[in-house]
Amino acid sequence: MFLGNPQFGCELQPIDFAKAAEAMGGKGFSIERADQVEQVLDDAFATQGPVVIQALVDAYEPMMPPKMPKDYAINFRKALPETPGHERIADNVAREPAKTMMEAGE
Repeated sequence: MFLGNPQFGCELQPIDFAKAAEAMGGKGFSIERADQVEQVLDDAFATQGPVVIQALVDAYEPMMPPKMPKDYAINFRKALPETPGHERIADNVAREPAKTMMEAGE
């Protein structure tokens, strides 16, 4: 979501980035559920050398910056109706914390 514009994306599947990291001499971790995040991060930070963490996420969950710039919110709202899956993305934006973040950028 470049500057809040959800029309741009990059589909890279089906690549197992964790296995690719290991094939290149690093350590790979995978996160498939939210309850795995803390343990995987602990394990990754305890690992010496390069680490890749692959996390499976909802394709309709918009990427949100920690602080919502006004231009991001404007671009996002403008681009959303033209975006494939916009109904599901809008549903996710209507939930917290995305709802409050979007309102802060308006």
